[in-house]
Amino acid sequence: MPQMNGGKALIEALHAHDVDTVFGVLGSTLFTPYDALCDRPDIRLITPRGEDGAVHMADAYARVTGKVGVAMVTVGAGAAASLSAMGEAYAESWPLLNIVTQVPTPYLDQDKGVYHESPRQLEMFKSVSGWTHRVTHAAEIPGAIQEAFHRMRSGRPRPAVLEIPADILNATDDITILPPSTPTAPTADAAQIAQAAELLAAAKKPLLWVGGGGVKAGVGPELQELAELLQAPILATNGSKGIVREDQPLMLGNILTMSSTIEERVLETSDVMLAIGTRFSERATRTRRKDAESDVTGRSAKGWTIRMPKTLIHIDIDTGEFGKNYTPSLAIHSDARDALKKLLAALRARKMPPRPSREAEMLGLKQEMRKELQERVPDELKLIDSIRSVLPRDAIVSAQSIMGHWARYALEMYQPSSFLFANTFGSMGFAFHAAIGAKIACPERPVVAFCGDGGFMFGCGEMATIAHYKLNMPVVVFNNGGYKILNNTQKRRFGRTIGTELTNPDFVKFGESFGFRSLRVGTQELAPALKEALAANQPTLIEVPIEFKPYR
Repeated sequence: MPQMNGGKALIEALHAHDVDTVFGVLGSTLFTPYDALCDRPDIRLITPRGEDGAVHMADAYARVTGKVGVAMVTVGAGAAASLSAMGEAYAESWPLLNIVTQVPTPYLDQDKGVYHESPRQLEMFKSVSGWTHRVTHAAEIPGAIQEAFHRMRSGRPRPAVLEIPADILNATDDITILPPSTPTAPTADAAQIAQAAELLAAAKKPLLWVGGGGVKAGVGPELQELAELLQAPILATNGSKGIVREDQPLMLGNILTMSSTIEERVLETSDVMLAIGTRFSERATRTRRKDAESDVTGRSAKGWTIRMPKTLIHIDIDTGEFGKNYTPSLAIHSDARDALKKLLAALRARKMPPRPSREAEMLGLKQEMRKELQERVPDELKLIDSIRSVLPRDAIVSAQSIMGHWARYALEMYQPSSFLFANTFGSMGFAFHAAIGAKIACPERPVVAFCGDGGFMFGCGEMATIAHYKLNMPVVVFNNGGYKILNNTQKRRFGRTIGTELTNPDFVKFGESFGFRSLRVGTQELAPALKEALAANQPTLIEVPIEFKPYR
């Protein structure tokens, strides 16, 4: 049994779990694991300029690779700074391990005034983590890493937090590095699959709804096959955008809450819905009906107001989602891919006659939907279409701001986990940070960040990270001089504004100071400028002055 200090045990345990990248911000309690990284050149250390950036980057790394993202931050202020990004990963159910240090064991939770002291630090993380644990001796570290990975890979993935006091990282002990455990996942019950197959086979107008859980389970091929077999259109959410190519006729994308055409002529005419890996979140279930009441914040359409088909079959890995927002007729607790494979087999065994194609019908509805959007936001839609025309099909887009808002509805994507968005927790600065994490994870793929000026300034120090690691990626800053979505709401509700107008730097000079190609273009020139930036051999910052126009 080899002897090693806790810091080396930590790095060796991560290596045993196939970790190849760690996003970390050094503090005085992290010296031993950092030193151990010198002996592990097969684990890259990425050093962002802030802990929130480190965790957002690790989150994006998990989203685009399907692996566990790993961050390492110091006790106290460093740990606290990572909380917002932890909330984003938790809300979207991504496997992310945040390794945080703590003051030496003799001073734990005593509030004695030790430097960086953070009494009851783990309590901060419990609302944004699926599992938290404090290590009590160095020999425990490999087992703690094994347990964290096992939990993140079993059932619904949630971030984990591992807290290690400084003296334990420094202590030497007999250490056994443990291999990864075999993850477990629930499998679909045969009787329930038979019941689901019967309901879908008898349906006249079946409909498929897929959420982010479908992406995590990798059900894209099975979903497309099921859609074609049943001639059932697919509704996606922000979290499942691109799970099936959005230029496929039966894939309607996540336009439901912005299109009365889709709501009235697809959702409300369907008799059976199969929902896969979704929680039916508030943003995904806002009706377009004019008779919908306003919610408490004055929005014209509130969540959970769309009308589900009479028969709802819900497949999910988390039983807590059944009936939380919509009550299913049949709830199947299972890994989504296992359930869909069995469901396809059961449907094929029935030897159903081929169904009449609905592809032409859905293509026509998609064209009507586009006209509907063109009437509401013609300039925005034209800009998004021009962007799509120059983006490679395998591009990863990380988006926020008003253009990010419309991109999630109107920018076609063709691969799962290619559109990164702060869907539920809504961390400002996410888009910029996540784009960096995605580019580090997938250097061979084009990655673009679409930021608003307000959100970009939340983490603009990470321009230094892009420059340091020579990441050739475009960063587009749509500059309307403030938090204009909020500003517009203030005007509408109160007739005056406060706290939503911003003073910005000269973004072109700001980019140049980091060695970026930097330019300012109008919306008409953005697409050619973006095309050049994607081909450039250095990072590019593109500022796009834009007026915010309230949409209908």
